[in-house]
Amino acid sequence: MILKAELECARLAAQEAGRIQMAARGSLKNVERKTDQSPVTQVDRACEEKIRQILLDRFPRDGFLGEETGRRYGESGRTWIVDPLDGTRPFIRGIPTHSALVALEDSKGPAVGVACIPAMNETYWAARGGGAYCNDKPIHVSETTTLSQCMGSALGLVEKAGTPEAEGLLAAMRAWDYAYGFMDVYSYMCVADGRLDACVNLLDSAWDCAAAACIVTEAGGRFSDIAGNRTVHGGSFVISNAKTHDLVLNFFRD
Repeated sequence: MILKAELECARLAAQEAGRIQMAARGSLKNVERKTDQSPVTQVDRACEEKIRQILLDRFPRDGFLGEETGRRYGESGRTWIVDPLDGTRPFIRGIPTHSALVALEDSKGPAVGVACIPAMNETYWAARGGGAYCNDKPIHVSETTTLSQCMGSALGLVEKAGTPEAEGLLAAMRAWDYAYGFMDVYSYMCVADGRLDACVNLLDSAWDCAAAACIVTEAGGRFSDIAGNRTVHGGSFVISNAKTHDLVLNFFRD
């Protein structure tokens, strides 16, 4: 595997952050609010510090984009994209879908992805060309081909209420067989593992979805923004088993 060293380092960094999360569960002292009113804790910051240290000690020429510390430009043309505690709200309330997300993006897109969900004892991981795994088990997307059989997950109806995007999302959800609420990165991993067929998020940042983009691709699926662009920087995110992808995107086309 060409990216073996990068994948091993990303797994180590995500799992170290997962250990920090588990050690702090139930013992939070302060919850602050960012300017967008989303919560942030000392655990978010401690996880990012640990991940950043591990990655940049090993690959000092790479760039870094973290939710809490922002962007550091590198010299290699590659960037590590990190959400140190995805699902801060669930973490605060003891819901086990919180995670640590680590991805490496190069000129071809997401090249490495790791999603450590420590409270569920699951680490999903992939590197370009090497397949996708949960712990050490290979995973693959579903074979569903029709929206009437599709089980999906979605986020953004409330935040985007009254917009064409929200109307498109609602129409897509009505076309599915069953629509779940959003379960943080666990929704994305359920697509990669074939338990869900599609997922739409109208308000994703790169650190929320870059790891999932790599993992679902290596599991046989597809990712894009709602306009169909193959990017994790479009502000929205659609992943699927590939067979249902264009059917979902049709709801967002003029």
